[in-house]
Amino acid sequence: MTDHETTIAAYADAFERRLAGPARERSRARAELVDHLSDAAAAGELDQTLRRLGDPAAAARAFAHDHPAPPAAGGRRLAAALLDNLPLAGVTVALLIHQLVRLAGPDEWTMGLAFPPFLVVEVGGVCVGTLPFTCEADPYQGAGLLYGVGVPIALAWSVLGLGMLESRTGTTPGKRLCGLKVVTTEGLRIPMWAGILRRIGLLLGPLVWLDWLPVLCAQPRRVLEQAAGTKVVACGGGEAHR
Repeated sequence: MTDHETTIAAYADAFERRLAGPARERSRARAELVDHLSDAAAAGELDQTLRRLGDPAAAARAFAHDHPAPPAAGGRRLAAALLDNLPLAGVTVALLIHQLVRLAGPDEWTMGLAFPPFLVVEVGGVCVGTLPFTCEADPYQGAGLLYGVGVPIALAWSVLGLGMLESRTGTTPGKRLCGLKVVTTEGLRIPMWAGILRRIGLLLGPLVWLDWLPVLCAQPRRVLEQAAGTKVVACGGGEAHR
């Protein structure tokens, strides 16, 4: 490998690491850059071209700016969220069934129907809940491991697992199926802290729907997405999915 080829490969690798989206999409962008730099090297203009492009981060920002992706449609966003959070939805349904089974009579009310589930934990003998009344109501009384283990595992996947996936690839299983990806406001790959922050609202139980209000009102970004500096767009730079 020549010095020029080594320089081009290192630059292209750093460029690709800053892009978000499916691997095939990122590889295609990298290949375009390599072709461009190879042509410049053949013409004896590689150094000038690299100075014009700037560092790999600047080149990635310029690429994202020149290839803007349309905002994701709200319906596809909700579908992707449901697919991604199937473990949490499954635990919620199981908790609801448990609550219905243990009803003492038709007039007894239960708070078990909530997605995501209410969080009720004891810290140093003190009950801490999503809302003040959840400790007194004890909505998941008798749920045992279903609540004590199932909910934490499902939340860990929804917050940490999906957040880390988004920071590495810009996508999740649900988003990939729905043709969506998560990017920064500049169109680049998001950092891990942003991937987790944009999902941390799930720990608030059903209050997380307050975070979704802007999207439900046809706005492009959730509240926590604005705080994390991220947005969800359609993959491939095509028309927004409707």
